[in-house]
Amino acid sequence: MQKGFRYTSQKHNDALLALGNVRIGTLHDFRRTEHKWGIADSNEGTKTVSHFIPHVTDKHEGSIHLKAIKQFNAIDISGATNVTISNVELVQRFNHPDCFVHCLSASFSTEVLQQFEGADSCAEIHDLQGFYQRLTETLNLHWPVRLLSISKVFYMRREENWNGRDWGVHPALIKEAKFSRQVEIRAIWQPRIAAHISPIILNDIELVRFCSARELPGPISHFDR
Repeated sequence: MQKGFRYTSQKHNDALLALGNVRIGTLHDFRRTEHKWGIADSNEGTKTVSHFIPHVTDKHEGSIHLKAIKQFNAIDISGATNVTISNVELVQRFNHPDCFVHCLSASFSTEVLQQFEGADSCAEIHDLQGFYQRLTETLNLHWPVRLLSISKVFYMRREENWNGRDWGVHPALIKEAKFSRQVEIRAIWQPRIAAHISPIILNDIELVRFCSARELPGPISHFDR
């Protein structure tokens, strides 16, 4: 079973281990600069995909450039003849709707611990699938949701070149390279109701059976950004 690790203050991990206390954030809430370093990211849920067309005509059947024109819904050249397109850049911007998010790390290490300002304890979730299945059931008692993903985060630029097939990495699973040492696992829930959402704190004693306290992975050095 895949494991996850929660690095935070001792009082927050004590609440998880005693009461099943969990704070589920939202994608847009992570954009707030008031959050501690390691959590705040003003660009959460956004990205841009682009494709440059140096030259293409309607006769270039199967060309990646013609595929891009269709994918980006740029112009409709179906049925047209003698069409030439040159020096055009297609751009698609994404700003993902707000959704519920919960984050852990896939790595047990001092390096990860030092990525979270104020963290002085570690809790291990030894069955991620079971933990998030139960958390999904509990969250649904408060807000109807659908679990979209439990995935590792991709640390990359938010400007992608089109891959020739689809829109690439989900914008809610992208973080900038400066956060890469967190080795984040992210659960994402899409609300079933179109309404404003905000972070929610849950207490579910059944979550405790998936968790245990861990000794810190090593001595804490100075806070390293």
